[in-house]
Amino acid sequence: MENSQTVTFKSLAFYGSVTSLAFAPESLLLAGRGSTLSIYDWKTGDLLKDVKLFKRNKIHGIAVGQSQVLIWGAYSFGFVNINDLLKNFKFKEFVMKDWLMAGHWGIDNRAHLVTAHNLLLTISLDRTKLEKVSGCGNECSLYSAAVHSTSTDILVAAGTVFGSIDVWSVEKGEVIAVLNGHEGSIFNVQFSKSGDMIVSCSDDRSIRLWDIASETCLAVGWGHMARIWQLKFLDDCIISTGEDNTARVWELKGDKLECMQLWEGHTGRNVWSLAVNGADEKIIATGGADGRIRLWNSKERPQFLRNRSYKTFEDIEKAIGRTCGSIKQFMAISSTLYAFSTTGGYILTYDRMLDMWDELFFHQSIVGFSLLKGWDHKPYVAVGDRVGRIYVLSHDGMNDPLVLDPPSESCGKTVEMITLTSDDCLYLLVQYGNSQAPWCLFALHENEFDTISLLYKSTLESVATFPFSSAIVSSSKFLVIGSRFGALAMYDISDDAEEKKNLGVWRRIMSEDCITSTVVIQEESDEIDLLLTSRVGQYSVCTLRGYRAGSVELDKLHLNRVAKGSIEGAMYDRSGDLIFWGFRNNYFFLWNESRQFEIMSEVCGGSHRFWHFSFQSQTDFGFVYAKSTTICFAFSHFWMFDSYLNSLVQDGSHGREIRAIATSSTTNDGAALLVASGAEDTCIRLTNVYDDGRISNLCIVRKHVSGIQEIKWSNDGRYLFTSSAREEFIVWRVTIRGAAVYMYPIASAPIESDVPDLRVMDFFLHEVEVDGAPYFFIVTVYSDSAIKVWMFDPQSAKFTLKASGRYKTCCIFKVTGVVYDDEVLFFTGSSDGYVTCWNLQSVLQSALEMSPDRVPFPEKSWTARVHQSSIKSMEILDSESLYIVSGGDDNSISITKVNGTESASQVQKIDAGHASTVSSIVVVDKETVLSTAVDQRIRLWKLQQTPTSLVMAEDEYTTVADTGCLSLGRIGDSSMLIVGGAGLAVWKWDS
Repeated sequence: MENSQTVTFKSLAFYGSVTSLAFAPESLLLAGRGSTLSIYDWKTGDLLKDVKLFKRNKIHGIAVGQSQVLIWGAYSFGFVNINDLLKNFKFKEFVMKDWLMAGHWGIDNRAHLVTAHNLLLTISLDRTKLEKVSGCGNECSLYSAAVHSTSTDILVAAGTVFGSIDVWSVEKGEVIAVLNGHEGSIFNVQFSKSGDMIVSCSDDRSIRLWDIASETCLAVGWGHMARIWQLKFLDDCIISTGEDNTARVWELKGDKLECMQLWEGHTGRNVWSLAVNGADEKIIATGGADGRIRLWNSKERPQFLRNRSYKTFEDIEKAIGRTCGSIKQFMAISSTLYAFSTTGGYILTYDRMLDMWDELFFHQSIVGFSLLKGWDHKPYVAVGDRVGRIYVLSHDGMNDPLVLDPPSESCGKTVEMITLTSDDCLYLLVQYGNSQAPWCLFALHENEFDTISLLYKSTLESVATFPFSSAIVSSSKFLVIGSRFGALAMYDISDDAEEKKNLGVWRRIMSEDCITSTVVIQEESDEIDLLLTSRVGQYSVCTLRGYRAGSVELDKLHLNRVAKGSIEGAMYDRSGDLIFWGFRNNYFFLWNESRQFEIMSEVCGGSHRFWHFSFQSQTDFGFVYAKSTTICFAFSHFWMFDSYLNSLVQDGSHGREIRAIATSSTTNDGAALLVASGAEDTCIRLTNVYDDGRISNLCIVRKHVSGIQEIKWSNDGRYLFTSSAREEFIVWRVTIRGAAVYMYPIASAPIESDVPDLRVMDFFLHEVEVDGAPYFFIVTVYSDSAIKVWMFDPQSAKFTLKASGRYKTCCIFKVTGVVYDDEVLFFTGSSDGYVTCWNLQSVLQSALEMSPDRVPFPEKSWTARVHQSSIKSMEILDSESLYIVSGGDDNSISITKVNGTESASQVQKIDAGHASTVSSIVVVDKETVLSTAVDQRIRLWKLQQTPTSLVMAEDEYTTVADTGCLSLGRIGDSSMLIVGGAGLAVWKWDS
């Protein structure tokens, strides 16, 4: 094949597994991503340089010495002068005959490498030759190794595949200790600073601390839910990372290693790399399979653990000097002042800074029953009693309570109160025990000297089976209330009318579970965008429109769920990050959904207890909870820490293999592409991709229960179609609101099989109009050789099955189609290597006539064998003739000429199109296609007409392993290529 250089490809960025990390002087952080070394300023998060070092091998380790950096991976290694890191240095790659397991700088400034067969290689001081090979007589296979230098000897800790750790001396040339106890291969081993202890991890998911001299195990730690990859000593602690996507900090407690901190800041699976800053050991860096690099402050979580106090009921009664009963409820008046209600009818305050309790209020009507609420960081509390009366108290008790009476004596007790704050007044929304009683809204005015008065009282038209759970007042004075049964109600409270009718009630917004919080995202003219959260872990964005005209409609824009637990509250912080808090099992957590990391967690026993959480920012919050007869006050003021802590140095993509990528025809940012991707992690990501290679993750949507198979956009970008196993085929409505992009699953294709692994492998979309309305004619193909033809109406969100058939008994991998001579031709590529043509015009005609009946599935028009085995990629090239370009498991690329429904003929087969499975083919224009394969090559092919053939015009290597999918797009004059597989790469190319 000729190779005419007509196209210039330029690799812009790679977002894949971070396989190694190391801190270097001058605030540099070095990261190995594939065969590329990335250099960051970890204090600013700026990427300073990307340089490809190894030809093919990945960087598995980085060791920073006095003046040079040792870098190794697989069979390769090399050196870079520290002072040259940010310059245009020349890198020489040395290739060994054995796999390299570990690198180390000796105290004599010599570099050492440990091989997979338990040999220590010593490199000369001039870094040009192998000076010495040392061994212990046991060349067993290793999974890990570590080296420790002293002035008289070098020790090697060899983690074997047999579950033992051999510690041997280079000076003696023999094993000096054998550490047995693990029940699986040793994945990592590290020496302590003094060299007298070793920490190790294994396939058995345990961490063990060893004393070398006595060959005994000092302590064992359990906690990771999967295999453990990395370990580091840190002062008197140990840090680990693992396959369960977490990093954990361990402390020695007797004969146990106890997990003191749990860090969750990566997505997908596997935190591969770990580094400790030698200059400031509180700073930790982790790198994951998702391509993310995160910074953590090891002192920050202990600071939160220390910022706490405990008070028992006995302590409280001693401080008050009387028996006041057990604590009933509590809330924060300020960051240091809390209010409590007791079963004895008392309202107490506690000043955390002064450690002082005080009696604020007592009334006989709240003995045994009371309801306590407050306005966060306002100096007032509201107390509801058993007859529906409410007492509004000032925090210092210096003024008489404001008494708010119920609308009538028949209202019953106060069963729920919600406090609300607007610009000019405070609101108290009240629900009473009598279900027939109206709801009541009190508008309150703040006066001088922390006093409060009633502006007006209005009754709200109540709604049946609608117990309050949350509410919000918009800037234009519209009240939206959420229910414990998943419903919303809306009221106009812009005037002081005595009675207010509801403007609308909507049931089952996400589910029938409690709406725990309502947050106004934005309000414009006649529309309010609301964020709603649910106790089942779902959250939604809805729009209420038309309320000024009195006819309100609710439109669902977004539906998603968090990766953990229930959501009890939500807020957008000052930076615009979306913050959730809630419970997972016996943990309370604070979670940054925008950046996907856990801010804090607290073992509190779960949600079935009294608790209160107040949030000011990601570094300023307080959590109070009752456990048995004890009240725990836990709070955070991290303002004394540097701003870069818990920061995201490098964003990434999926943490599992990406299987599908599609670029939308629309965008939320004129300077970026809007790209959807799906992976084995079952998630769909919407991402902005910029012409300099940067990416910005917009959202991660979780609904599929198995790995994504295929993703495609509608022509106008308003709908996204996704498929996976379990017959899942979902249609999403995509809405762009300014910079935000929302996705809502409007429909799923009916599931007709009970086979859990039946996969929707691919699908073909054909957009049609019926009476001016848009419809989608969809063909889905399955792993059991089934074919189904659907008509989908996006307005009613209804699927209609028009026809179904079967190819043979083999798997259909790919499908494509075209309108040709006024007929809809549909082509399948299957595991037997055949391309098959089907004429679906009769099925389409029935669908356009809106007939509800199914029609017979047509017989195949022709079939042609074009590959020896499975067809894994296939596209139509509509040039002077119609061609099918396909790639297969046989590593070949085939071009087949289509003669309508009559026949097809293979005009070329490139047997060595790639060195492995051709996983993706993308049509660039009428004469150009791109292909990629598992061999990590991207090739561009030009169609020649005389004779008809594909000629390779460009051949490039991509760092993305298991390369599986491609997508094209344009940003201005720039042509962009996004490559997916085990990572994500962004390329730019010009003709």
